[in-house]
Amino acid sequence: MDNAMYLKELNEKLNELSYQCNIAAWNLSTTGKDEYAAQAEHADLAMRLFLADKQRFDTVNSMLAAGDLEEFERRQLRLVHDMMVENQLDREMLQQLVSKQIALQGITTKFRGTIDGREVNNKQIEEILRTSTDNDLRKKAWLASKQVGAVLEPGLMELIKLRNESAVKLGYANYYEMSIELQEFDGAWLKQTLESYRDQTDALFRRVKYSIDQVVGRRLDVDPSKLMPWHMSDMFFQEAPRTSDVGLGVYFEGKGDHIVEELATATYDAIGLDIRDIIDRSDLYERAGKDQHAFCMHLDNKGDVRVLANLRPNETEMETLLHEMGHACYDKYTDMTLPEVLRQPAHIFTTEAVAMFFGRMARDPKWYKQMVGIDDANLQRLQRDLPVAIRNQMLVATRWITHFALFERELYRTEKGNSRLWYQGVQNIQYLNAPEERFEKPDWAAKYHFAMAPVYYHNYLLGEMLASQFDHTLRAKAEGKVLTPEGGRWFVDNVFTPGAKYSWNTMIEHATGEKLNPSYLVQQFNY
Repeated sequence: MDNAMYLKELNEKLNELSYQCNIAAWNLSTTGKDEYAAQAEHADLAMRLFLADKQRFDTVNSMLAAGDLEEFERRQLRLVHDMMVENQLDREMLQQLVSKQIALQGITTKFRGTIDGREVNNKQIEEILRTSTDNDLRKKAWLASKQVGAVLEPGLMELIKLRNESAVKLGYANYYEMSIELQEFDGAWLKQTLESYRDQTDALFRRVKYSIDQVVGRRLDVDPSKLMPWHMSDMFFQEAPRTSDVGLGVYFEGKGDHIVEELATATYDAIGLDIRDIIDRSDLYERAGKDQHAFCMHLDNKGDVRVLANLRPNETEMETLLHEMGHACYDKYTDMTLPEVLRQPAHIFTTEAVAMFFGRMARDPKWYKQMVGIDDANLQRLQRDLPVAIRNQMLVATRWITHFALFERELYRTEKGNSRLWYQGVQNIQYLNAPEERFEKPDWAAKYHFAMAPVYYHNYLLGEMLASQFDHTLRAKAEGKVLTPEGGRWFVDNVFTPGAKYSWNTMIEHATGEKLNPSYLVQQFNY
């Protein structure tokens, strides 16, 4: 069998198995039903066993070693090879890896914390932390958000140790090091990039954190030096509390339950990207038993792109839907004539960059003028207040990402769920007081990504860096007019259509004229 025929059959089989994984995961996330958990486990194991096949792995390696490959074929084989590496394990270990992760997913989907014996979901907790001035209630809500950590931690630590055991069997130091290499990163470069960004923005973040503390302290009648995590506006200090009364809620609240969906549709219409078919397939609103997170999924690699969300009419959910539809458009507008394995983003963080680029619009005064139709007086008000809000948000979010990513690196290196180390990061990276009574509690385990998206979080920071590089490029090409059909066409032609045809840095260089340059993120928000 020649190379082209082998790759065609390999692509088709992988796509078939991937669809079974995706539809089961979608059904589980939208219902929480045990029957779909069983289907998801079965489908995931089937995919892993296919990738684990030793003869198939040897064939792929032999083809890569041969000199008769076209670059297009080599790229496909390299991606398949990297998928195969972590699955070169026996069936029993693969079964354990799948079963343990599916079990944790079931817990995260169905678990609800309690306040004074009353069940609350994450949206209710977030609403309290965003709006309440009752400090006792705020603390109860924050503690409720951590209750799932104690439930998840035993199984999660078992899974982390099993992931490490599997990586060692494959010749790696640990699961983290294996994952970084298979994501086409150099581990030393990544660590240096995270730490360099932290150091370059440290003085600015200290200044921003001080201003946040002064405002929050006054609002909640707490000494700014004594503020605790429950005084911030979300569960992990990922979001910057408001330091001025920007008042974006007025543009969403009372405008109908579907205002966020309508504005997202109009936004993507403005750049010539139609998301109506995606919305029709999506699951966008809250209900019992449904996953409380938000994500995009390309189920069949043939255009069945869907978003799961839990929308409410506010600016936070506006950002969420703009973000997820960025992922969705990347998937929808990828060239569907490419082989299946190339019908994906160039990298995890390149799709994050697109999503972040569009998500940022929910805090852009020009977006409110163009999409919401605010008058000139309100535009001037937002132009005064929103740049501060988005700068604060960017610094708080990227600081959180750095904390998470560096902690996860240590988690796999030491195999210890070190809660004290977690809170040291809260103190030393996020500059937030930590409650000593929680130093021995597995609050870190409450964060979904440790179980369900391991060794992923660094991609959010790289995504923010690339989003700023995209912004710089587009503003230069479109004379500052980003929300135009020309802007949408630039994304389609330069980022979406190529899919994974090129490595991530090659795609970035083709699109922007240079390789990934972290300085654009530092510069964009340094004011």
